[in-house]
Amino acid sequence: MKQVSSILVNSTTPIRPMYSPAMKADVKIDKHEQNAQLLSNYLEGTAAANAPIVKKVDKAAIQAPAYKNNLRTMIQNNESVMLAIVPRTFTAVDLNGDEKIMLSEGEKQGTFLSAIDRLDELKEDGFNTIHILPIHPPGKKKAMGTAGSNYAPQKMVTDDGHLALDPVLIDPNDSRTPDEQFKAFIDECHKRDIKVMLDLPSCASVDMFEAEPELMAFGRNGEDKTPQGWADIRMFEPWDDETKRTLNPKLLEMHKQYVDACIDLGIDGIRADVARAKPTEFWDILIPYSHQKDPEFAWLGETYTYECASPQVNMPYDRPEDSLRAGFDEYYGQYHIFHEWKNATEFNDYVKFNLDLSHKLPAGKTCIGSFMTHDDKSAMTHGGPNYCNMTTVIQSTIPMCNPYFVDGFQTGDYYDYQYSGSYSEETVTDNHKMDHHSFQLDIFNLSRKPGGDYPDMERVLRDTLRMRNENKDIFADRNSSYIELDKIGDKKDQIISFARHNNGRTLLVVANKNPNRRMTGTIVIPGLNSSQKLENMAPKYGDSSEFQTAKGELRVDLAPAGAYVFEIDTPNIEEDRKGHVFKQKVSD
Repeated sequence: MKQVSSILVNSTTPIRPMYSPAMKADVKIDKHEQNAQLLSNYLEGTAAANAPIVKKVDKAAIQAPAYKNNLRTMIQNNESVMLAIVPRTFTAVDLNGDEKIMLSEGEKQGTFLSAIDRLDELKEDGFNTIHILPIHPPGKKKAMGTAGSNYAPQKMVTDDGHLALDPVLIDPNDSRTPDEQFKAFIDECHKRDIKVMLDLPSCASVDMFEAEPELMAFGRNGEDKTPQGWADIRMFEPWDDETKRTLNPKLLEMHKQYVDACIDLGIDGIRADVARAKPTEFWDILIPYSHQKDPEFAWLGETYTYECASPQVNMPYDRPEDSLRAGFDEYYGQYHIFHEWKNATEFNDYVKFNLDLSHKLPAGKTCIGSFMTHDDKSAMTHGGPNYCNMTTVIQSTIPMCNPYFVDGFQTGDYYDYQYSGSYSEETVTDNHKMDHHSFQLDIFNLSRKPGGDYPDMERVLRDTLRMRNENKDIFADRNSSYIELDKIGDKKDQIISFARHNNGRTLLVVANKNPNRRMTGTIVIPGLNSSQKLENMAPKYGDSSEFQTAKGELRVDLAPAGAYVFEIDTPNIEEDRKGHVFKQKVSD
């Protein structure tokens, strides 16, 4: 093919221009003008001669490189930054400001297609993964709220093997099928290099319990099994014969169909709700099954901490280590109780616990920054914007962690809905009460788009995640060490201080865990020079803090919930702190 400017020629033989009288000049002109005229005539003649056999390049027809999922690798390398969303509220339009969405009054719930409008915002914030809470039609019997719980599905897989999708998420004015509308959203995520993880419910609605009893669990007296505190859901029966450890083939097949449908749509991974609701034998089959179809299909397990016995009736005890061995790539962990830890030592011990745990497991297992999930009260209730900003910095700098946020956190949503517990005439369930768990993201009703009154938090979030991304060799790399540092004078043990070190670089992280009081103390840093210049790499927020360097130490006066990151010249810090250096397992 011979290329002429922006067109393609379907011939390899040069074509001479046809003679044109215009090429002969009868008037005397300057020699340079004559040459320019001849060249111009030649090009015009060439174009005219080639016109019948040339074809314009259709730029739209040039295909972009095919999308390839790599979410599992991202998670294993601590490179996923996740935002949890509820699609039906993600882009909701509340016209009168009462925080509830009344469709009969012209207000709008979120849909798959409207969700596309916020993807550029998420990309700019620094998110590269979306955790989509369940999208199936909610059950209507004994329901929580007027829209039904996202975690009480009426059906999960259709009879023809597709994902059962909540009709409220489908735009009736668009001619595409529900699958096609959901796929359009997924494709737009992928165009922005945003991965999509879908939430797999652990239980069924009462409606599904009645419609598909072969999937359901029953007690000794034939009663349905209901997790304690949840009247709207029923337990699945994972066993065919528990004494023989044989699985329920129909439940397993339904979940295989679920995985197939996810992969067919281009979904990159699954978050398994209450992973302990299924035995490890179940996951031992389902997770490898997904990898046969997509080796990069990722799995996040909702599992927290080792339990000797379950505190919840009809729910098995929690075993994170067993779940990770069964194939989950990451787990929830315990950062959601960070606000309950009394001091910096408890925080530090938990970071070390995770790093130690990694050496008992296949390489690459990790944890999410679960400082707030949809099951937790808003982080704003624990100390306002400064506390939230501090947890953003902390989870962006600790090892073996993929940062995790919930929609609304970006601007400080308290999730304190005006309508909570009130009566509503408009409902699609058998319940007219707008049930809501106080200060938690609403998953029971059609509610307003999440968001708070503190837009500066989004600046802190964006700048922190940008800092993390620019220093992935320190904050994400599994080879990077976590070094605990001694302190002097921190009587209440509220100063969080640690160093991250890799390839000769050291980044020092200092934070005040207390959101209400200033804290003073001295951090012992072997190798620190008194002339060390300190430039905060984390975004500024809140009150100012004071720092003074001396040989081998840093004296601090920290603002409430202040968090700071400094690069320091301590190339030998790992040797100087031998016995206090911890690393994630790098390879098997």
